[in-house]
Amino acid sequence: MIYATKADIEELWGSEFLADILPEDVSPEASVASALDIASKEVDTYLSARYTLPLDKVPAVLKSPTADIAVYKLANRHAALTTTIEDRYKFTIKLLERIADGKAALGADEPRVSSDPSTSIGGAAFSANVRVFSRKTLP
Repeated sequence: MIYATKADIEELWGSEFLADILPEDVSPEASVASALDIASKEVDTYLSARYTLPLDKVPAVLKSPTADIAVYKLANRHAALTTTIEDRYKFTIKLLERIADGKAALGADEPRVSSDPSTSIGGAAFSANVRVFSRKTLP
């Protein structure tokens, strides 16, 4: 699943940014598509620690991290890496690690577990014996 688009990169980084970091002899469409695919797979490696993939829908919170990873991959590939790009990449990786560790979530798009037992395909089940002691039956 691809979590961001070329339009997302242009929205976050500016419309002329991709033209600035890509050489003229490189196809922007193919390079960006490849970088977004690689970035989305990298995001999946972190998400797979906590979620069943593919997700039902693209969480909005993953657009920026995916775009930042794609920009990092593009800039690294074409010798246009800056400290800003590298810092945003490092911040993104820290965020993804926090999501994988359960210290951060996907916001409103967080997958929910159903409390209806008929829809559950696994998970924990609890049972107990009849209560033996109560306030009235204690000696």
